[in-house]
Amino acid sequence: MSEFRKSPVEVPDAAALEEAATKWREQCYDPAVKKTAEQRAFVTDIGIKVKPLYTPLDVAQSGGAYLDDIGFPGQYPFTRGDRPGMFRTEHFVVSAYSGFGEAQDCNKRFRTLVDWGVEQLLVALDLPTQCGYDSDHEMSTGEVGQVGVAIDTLADLEALFEGIELDKIKRIGTLGNSIGPIVLAMFAVLGERRGLDWRQYTVNLQNDPLKEYIARGTQILPAPAAARLATDCVAWCAEHAPNWSPMTVCVNHINAGGAGSSRATAIALANAMHYIELLLAQGYSIDQIAPLLHMFPDERHDFFVSVANLRALRRTWARLMKERYGATRPEAMALRLTVYGHGQEALQEPLNNIVRIGFGTLAYVLGGASYVYIASFDEAVSTPTEQSVKVALRTQQIIANEHGFTDTIDPLGGSYFVETLTNQIEAQIRDALREIEEAGGATAVISTGLGRRWMTEGAVRRQRAIDSGNRPWVTVNKWPQAPDVPNTAFRIDSQTVQRQMQRVADIKTQRDPARVAAALAGIDAACLSGANMVPPTIEAVKAYATVGEICERWRHHFGVFEPSTDF
Repeated sequence: MSEFRKSPVEVPDAAALEEAATKWREQCYDPAVKKTAEQRAFVTDIGIKVKPLYTPLDVAQSGGAYLDDIGFPGQYPFTRGDRPGMFRTEHFVVSAYSGFGEAQDCNKRFRTLVDWGVEQLLVALDLPTQCGYDSDHEMSTGEVGQVGVAIDTLADLEALFEGIELDKIKRIGTLGNSIGPIVLAMFAVLGERRGLDWRQYTVNLQNDPLKEYIARGTQILPAPAAARLATDCVAWCAEHAPNWSPMTVCVNHINAGGAGSSRATAIALANAMHYIELLLAQGYSIDQIAPLLHMFPDERHDFFVSVANLRALRRTWARLMKERYGATRPEAMALRLTVYGHGQEALQEPLNNIVRIGFGTLAYVLGGASYVYIASFDEAVSTPTEQSVKVALRTQQIIANEHGFTDTIDPLGGSYFVETLTNQIEAQIRDALREIEEAGGATAVISTGLGRRWMTEGAVRRQRAIDSGNRPWVTVNKWPQAPDVPNTAFRIDSQTVQRQMQRVADIKTQRDPARVAAALAGIDAACLSGANMVPPTIEAVKAYATVGEICERWRHHFGVFEPSTDF
């Protein structure tokens, strides 16, 4: 036994390895088993065929070389992680995405989450807020507080974070894709009112309007104006709050709409490149602005693809930043990733979603995500209950602290399967990105219908896979059950809308009309001059101008987005 331990591991050459693999297939892979297995297509959601076995040959044939393609955590090309110590030195940031009704009620949930140990609070805004309408606007009818909390003025954000010490949790933030300067200004003023320097707390915004035009629908302005306002947030943070995260470019909703994670990642990268190039044109350097951008990848159908997708995305980003834009700082090349842990949740037997979400979250952690928040098991049914939110939070904490998942860095690195997948996914992302650039770039994804086409094709492909049974889905196409919507499903208080509308009316009565008028005039001036929109928006927020009043000035000067019917 001691002699065996001392003997070197034999690594056969390619020919010998191929010969051995062929013999295995012939001798050990039982033909009857093979025939039965082939009745189901082993194909990932992104179209990669999954082999029954992987060897070093697969890694080599897909293009993997250790130092050039895998490397070490915290070093170029950052495949194995964005920083050297990864979760051994500091685990991923445990986050919660929550919001419902009015700020006062939601504040109770937020304070409970902090007591339970959440490290980042992400505010779910209702649709009127996201689309730039106040709660008393006719366009808000039936939507106030329904899928998030209503935030009409700074007063609502103050109420939402009452009793929560901004500098004692790691990050606070929200999506706010089409109203980036407003939510950024609100968080900036909230800190000022608490006597905090902007460097004493960290704000995280999604602030990625370009994906809204194809994937989610909360767009307000024409795309060029929306991109300008989004990049104004990045520029302002570069100068005033470099520790903030003013833009998280989103893959999630594009993939959810059907594009598939590789194509959705390519669209998001094209969007990021568009924002970067707008900022470079203003005189900012890539080393100054790239560290402020994060990405929000998404893969909810295949565990190992989730792991490999994050690794491939970090590598692709690093190469783009270095080779195309000339980045020199590691921080500019080491992409930080925010993820939303979920599985393929179902309305049938919602408790099963706990398992799906747990595995989906684990995949993201094993892929090296920096910031994690996850779905609740009843999210397909209603706004999550307190119990389901607690289960979601504890799931993250268990993965971070138990079972050894975070004891070593990139534990699946070196797996023949995972490394092959990583190489294949990187190639898919690059091919899709090349197609986008040939079509005209990020804005062409919107104007030519390319993004919509990819999403439609993918959605049809997914549904066919489910209908045929090629993609098993427990309780849906295997052991099918009827949808289960319990009577305990969370519902918004029927008086929420009236109270919120009255709150808006009270603020308008109490504030200084002259100060509001002057602040809105400052918004007008920035629209006309092209000046950064954040400073005048801060003044408008301080004057308690409403979200709707500010957005109305934008609509007046920039117009509204009108979708094309030409494709």
